[in-house]
Amino acid sequence: MPEKGVGQAVKLAEIDGLEIAAGGADVTVGYTIAQTGAENRPKIVDGLELAFTRALRRAGRNPHMNPRHIRILAATVLAMGGLASSAIAAPNYMKTPAGISDTSRDASSYGDFMRAIWVQSGTQVSYVGRQNVNLRVFFTATSFIKPAITVDQYLTLVGNYYPSGQDLVLMRCRPSADQRQNVNPILATWPNVFSAIVSDFQGSGFSCPPNPADGNNVMYCAAVAYQDAQQAVFVTGLSAALTSATQIFQNSTSSAGAKALKTDYGIYPEFTGLGYVASGSGFVNTMSTAQILRESVVPEYLLENVTLVDAGCRCIQVPQYGNTKNPDLRHTKPVDPNYIWQKGKLQSGACHVIKKLGTMMSTAADPGSSSGDASGGDSAETP
Repeated sequence: MPEKGVGQAVKLAEIDGLEIAAGGADVTVGYTIAQTGAENRPKIVDGLELAFTRALRRAGRNPHMNPRHIRILAATVLAMGGLASSAIAAPNYMKTPAGISDTSRDASSYGDFMRAIWVQSGTQVSYVGRQNVNLRVFFTATSFIKPAITVDQYLTLVGNYYPSGQDLVLMRCRPSADQRQNVNPILATWPNVFSAIVSDFQGSGFSCPPNPADGNNVMYCAAVAYQDAQQAVFVTGLSAALTSATQIFQNSTSSAGAKALKTDYGIYPEFTGLGYVASGSGFVNTMSTAQILRESVVPEYLLENVTLVDAGCRCIQVPQYGNTKNPDLRHTKPVDPNYIWQKGKLQSGACHVIKKLGTMMSTAADPGSSSGDASGGDSAETP
C-alpha cells in the first residue's frame, strides 16, 4: 500500500471549514485509493473505516465539533462500511471452478503439470517418459489436484492403475518459458494428436495408403488425411475426428495402429481425444458412451518426452511401505502438489526417492507458484 504522503489524501467532507480527510489531525490514515490496485482497495477501505470510527469516538470530546459535524462523520463511517462490503464482494473469475477449468485447458499459457508412473523398485527415473521409447507422454493439470487427494483418488481421476509392489513416481513440472520449447504442451485432443503425429513422423518416408502392418505408417496416413474445419453442426466435426482415430485403431485394442499409439504416445484404447481423461478408465476394460462423457473430469496434456531437468520438473519416487496389518499404506496417503514440489528436488537429475508420502499443511503461497519458492513459508509436514 502507498505510505502516508503518497498521492492526494482522500477528502471525505468539508463542513464549515472543518476538513474531514484521511491524513488529517484526528484521522491518522494516509492511504490513497486512486493510486492503488483494485486488489488492495478492500484493505484500504477497512483501514479508513477503522480510523474514522476512532475519530468519531474523539468527536464527542472535541469542543470545536458541533452535533452536525458528528452526524456527518458518523454517516461517513457507515458509508465506508458499505464501500468495504462492495469492494470485498467483487467477483474473481480466475478463482471460480469455471475460471480454473478455463485456464487449465489453455495450452498457450498453462504451465503446471502432474504425472504418475509406476516403475520396478530401484529404477532410476530421469525422463518424463520411457527413454528412447515414448515420443510424448500424458500429464494432467495440477490445478485439479488442489487441495491434496489420496493416491487412489488421484489414480482414478487420471485413468491410471495400481500395480502392487512397484515404486510410485509422482512428477510436478513447471517449465520456464525456455523449457516450454522443450516440451511443447498440447491439450490431448484428437486434432492436436494428429498434428503431433504429422510433425513427429514427417520425413520418415511413409506412403499412403499405409502398410497395415506398420503402425507408425497407419497413424501417419490417418493424421495426414484429417482436416479440421469449422462446423455449424458440432457433432459433424467430432465425428470426422473420431472417424480418423478409428482408422488407426481398426476397432481393435491390439492392431498395429493401436500398438503404435500406445508405444509412441501412451495412448491406450481408453483415450477419448476430448481433452479430458475418462475417470476410472485405468481400472475397467469397457465403458458406455454415457459413462465416458460423464467421467470426463480432468484435463489431460501431452508433453514431449525429455529429461526431468529439461521439462522443469521435480519428482518423488515412493517404494511400497506398510505394516503387518496393511503391507501397502500408499493407497490412502495424499498426493499433494506442494509436497511433491518441496520434497522433489532432483538428485543428479533423477527423482528423489523418499520413504513415505506426506502433505504440506501451510497457509503460505504454493511453493511451486510464481509467488513461492522451493523452501515455502511456514508449513508442517504431515505423514
